[in-house]
Amino acid sequence: MSFRIDDSGVGKQLRSIREAVGAQRADFRPNRLKVVDEVIAANEVEALFNPIGLLESKGRPVFAYIRDHTEKKLSEWGGPDGMKKLHFTVCKTLVGMKVQGRSERLRVTSTTSGEYTVDVGADLASSRGGDVREDVRLYPCKNCLRKVNYHCYQSASNEARTDIVRGFNSREAMDLLWQWFDLFRREVSDLKSAHSPTRRADNWRQTSRAFRRLKHWQCEGCGVDLSHAEHLLHVHHVDGDKRNDRDDNLRCLCKECHSKEPNHHYVGLSEEDLQTINRARGQIF
Repeated sequence: MSFRIDDSGVGKQLRSIREAVGAQRADFRPNRLKVVDEVIAANEVEALFNPIGLLESKGRPVFAYIRDHTEKKLSEWGGPDGMKKLHFTVCKTLVGMKVQGRSERLRVTSTTSGEYTVDVGADLASSRGGDVREDVRLYPCKNCLRKVNYHCYQSASNEARTDIVRGFNSREAMDLLWQWFDLFRREVSDLKSAHSPTRRADNWRQTSRAFRRLKHWQCEGCGVDLSHAEHLLHVHHVDGDKRNDRDDNLRCLCKECHSKEPNHHYVGLSEEDLQTINRARGQIF
């Protein structure tokens, strides 16, 4: 069986990066320890969109789906064929949700168990009453399969496409999403450094520290005070030119806010970094 990203889309971008930096897929050992399990509104789904067309949350690829199936009892959905689908790319279905401002809640998860928690309507004969929460199998979104050409989905016959959908393996899919995602996230910074005509000024360390001191060690994005954790406060070049150190081209950003800047996923925010920043914001874990 094959599982590949189509040359005309995401695969072309990743191949260009890999060739430019001389990287091999085997070179990468992504951190898979982070667990993602959160709920967002459908009209906020854009926050998950990765530049290479995958879904990302907390620095890792994720699946997303609508958990609310309460309009029917579980037996009335007719199994995975009739139920709402599992997404893993920036497909036209999710883009449509964003554009339409739909109000559904999306469950975002990194689980690869193959079963996902949904809320379904209660069976009137059940003594439990109210809506029921069940772990069920969900089939993948066909637009997502088409976008990454999972198991050669694009060129498959209708019968073969049905088999591809029903044979979808979420663990296999996540393993390969990790390879492509991590390749882009980690190596794009090396690519930019190797091929950019501009590099940081020789006195950048002094400039950075002076600018952060000028901003009282506070993030201009979220306002967090990181005077006690200076390494988590970065100085961002607004125009992308690392030699343009004019004050009006610099922004003082915490590591999390910096990682959210366009094409800055390579910043590499760790769970420990995020916890330190959130504690400084006064959040309780």
